[in-house]
Amino acid sequence: MVPVPGFHIVGAGKVAQTLATLWQHSGRYCLRGVWSRNPASAQQLLGQVAGGQYCADIHTLPEADIVVVGVKDDAIEAMDAMLANLPWLSAQTTVLHFSGAHSSRIFRQLLRKGVSLGSLHPVYAFAEVTTAPAQLRGHFCAVEGDASALPLLHDLAATAGLQPFAIAAQDKSRYHAALSVSANYLVTLNAYARNILINTGLPETVAATLVHSLMQQNLSQLANLPPQQALTGPIVRGDAATVAAHLKVLSASEQPLYRALGMETARLAQARVGLADTQAMLDLLSGKE
Repeated sequence: MVPVPGFHIVGAGKVAQTLATLWQHSGRYCLRGVWSRNPASAQQLLGQVAGGQYCADIHTLPEADIVVVGVKDDAIEAMDAMLANLPWLSAQTTVLHFSGAHSSRIFRQLLRKGVSLGSLHPVYAFAEVTTAPAQLRGHFCAVEGDASALPLLHDLAATAGLQPFAIAAQDKSRYHAALSVSANYLVTLNAYARNILINTGLPETVAATLVHSLMQQNLSQLANLPPQQALTGPIVRGDAATVAAHLKVLSASEQPLYRALGMETARLAQARVGLADTQAMLDLLSGKE
């Protein structure tokens, strides 16, 4: 009988707790040890699964096949140095992290130890750890790492119900920048639009509903249409007078974001409105007119 691979969790944040729970409950992997700077999060994870032990000292982690680093991005290098001192590391050990911004090459000291390295980045907003395990299935997951680690990484993603796709190490930062724009900046844009409406005297609840509803409509359109076709509004209509009116009523603090997004929208709309109208819109938005 083939033994079930054992894994450690180093840093028991929301992502680590979610995936560790799914892996353990699958029966395909076995939680061996948990270390965290926050003992409460480690105990929370151990309370969700049957098995595993809390290790107050990272150097007391027993031998395992897989070490999963779930710390925040700027702590990964420190973990690399600490984990490199584990005496039982070998070519059969796989160490991975969950960062979308960093590749597995951030494990510089572990690389010299000859272990297999990888990264696993679920494309999911882990806002609430209690609901994430049930909602994670079907979402995408970026997989990157050594050739020796890739089969395991794909299986770990699939076991958690994720859809893995490969990303090259050199593309991780650009990949993560795109996702940050998609997720984080959408929230910022929502807040920006709400504030413009609230300053008209509309109640917050009405402003929130209007903005959310329109964003949702456009997201639904983008599921079926390319951005150029889904685009609506005054810029793609070449309506410079309306854009000028917007700029006139926006405050000095509101204008920079409107202008920056407007210029990107004008470039996106160029194929539909033509070069001359696009340039006129860019001149208006950049303040040249």
